[in-house]
Amino acid sequence: MIEVNEQIDVPSAPRIVWDLLSDPRAVVACVPGAALGEQHEDGSFDASVTIKFGPAKVAFHARVALELDAATMVGHVTSKGKDKQGGTRFHAMMTFRVAEQAEQAGSTIPIEAKVEIFGRLAMLVEGGAGLVVKRMTSEFSERLAARCAEASAAQADSISIESDPRINLTFQGEGKQ
Repeated sequence: MIEVNEQIDVPSAPRIVWDLLSDPRAVVACVPGAALGEQHEDGSFDASVTIKFGPAKVAFHARVALELDAATMVGHVTSKGKDKQGGTRFHAMMTFRVAEQAEQAGSTIPIEAKVEIFGRLAMLVEGGAGLVVKRMTSEFSERLAARCAEASAAQADSISIESDPRINLTFQGEGKQ
């Protein structure tokens, strides 16, 4: 069993971070080697990720389900899948939470996960998991911070335009005036 206990700090407001983390396509864009496939009727997604373990690359396919609680900004992710050759299977459960940082402006995201892995590549994956988790967490947090900065800038631009008294915004439509 692989256990993951990581924390990511992002210099953006919790609501901006939550909005990105609650969008599966935005999250996958932050994970190197990952792709999101079709969404199923039950709300789950097909997904894939290729992970480098030293000189070896392992491609996994999975079915991923999300449970998101916007009020508490807590998410639960479960995934189940196998590698492309079919000899290694896994089941993963992850919980994350978005909270305001106590000492500086921004958000903290504690992440807890458990991954059970079975099959012929289990020893390779479990042996390299610690380094791989650190590397992937670092890459993910950099990409997430960049996307959050873009979203924060777009929100700030929108607010400054709306609050600038020199700008007169008049909208006309076909409805009653």
